[in-house]
Amino acid sequence: MERFLPTLIILSAAGIAILLILYRVWNSRVEQPKKLEDELNEALEGTRPDVQALEPVRRAACAIAYNLNRVIIVREFGKIPTRIYPIRELMGIEIFIDSKVVARVLRSGPHKMLDDIAPQVTRVTMRLIFDDPARPDFELVLWDPNDNLTARAEGPRGAMETARRWFYHVEAIIRRPKDELEAKAAATEPPQAPSPTPPAPPPEAHKPFPAPGEPSKPEPPKATPKKDDIDVLNAPIIPYVDMRP
Repeated sequence: MERFLPTLIILSAAGIAILLILYRVWNSRVEQPKKLEDELNEALEGTRPDVQALEPVRRAACAIAYNLNRVIIVREFGKIPTRIYPIRELMGIEIFIDSKVVARVLRSGPHKMLDDIAPQVTRVTMRLIFDDPARPDFELVLWDPNDNLTARAEGPRGAMETARRWFYHVEAIIRRPKDELEAKAAATEPPQAPSPTPPAPPPEAHKPFPAPGEPSKPEPPKATPKKDDIDVLNAPIIPYVDMRP
């Protein structure tokens, strides 16, 4: 038995290592993307987004639903709350290829249209720009060779197609007049709840009638004011005298 003990230990360690690898693959390919999709679906109230992108490695995601007037941003899912922006706060988008800006469209600024990019790229990143001083931008990595085991690693060509869809969709939103976006924001805002009415005062309790044969309880006599408490100023000068016989 002692002769087979080292072999059993090695086999047990190898089995645990294989289980850990399988768990990581399952978590990155199935569990994490499903959680991100559920988070986007909950923020959109079941509405299908126009465009969406997931990054399971960094637990990030984003989606746009124009008819719902919402831009959903998920940063570090589970640590930072999901942000919901109205369409009017989306100011532009930038596409980076290998840390270089290849396309840009801004609401008030220069535009750089997206040209045909060779598929031999190393990293594809998308940056959304918002009118939010606290969180003015959001970056999402669409392709990274170090993340090729993740669920949504579509390769450089697939990442470029995703970036292209996002770029043209945001560009179409930017071309919309601001008055139209303001009207859409006003139309999709939930109505204000009416102010609650004050509760009605409780009805006065009626005194119960005495039972037959039971004497009614006399009311307590009213307290007569003391002599010192009588209003001297309003009292008559000549007291009333009964002159009847």
